[in-house]
Amino acid sequence: MAKINIITQGRSGKIQYIEGSWFKKNTCEFYWEFGGGDTVAIINFPKDDTEWGAKYPWAVGRRMDIVKDMAEQVRKKQAPSSMLRWEEGSVLLVTE
Repeated sequence: MAKINIITQGRSGKIQYIEGSWFKKNTCEFYWEFGGGDTVAIINFPKDDTEWGAKYPWAVGRRMDIVKDMAEQVRKKQAPSSMLRWEEGSVLLVTE
């Protein structure tokens, strides 16, 4: 199972999605920032498979699987009462 690290740098930061063993770890990094109004946070990710494959060749064809897993882990860990709203190249954690 993959794990996530959330790194905060003021009102933004990065999320590391880490999978693999002790000796061989693969990591994806996503930029995030706090939102306003009903949006708790915004997480950005590569918009298409070409950009994704260039950045993470070890995860070609798995872009949305990884992004969905990462977003759900962040939601459960940071804002369990929120829900995910998907947009092109980003996912928002929003309150109802």
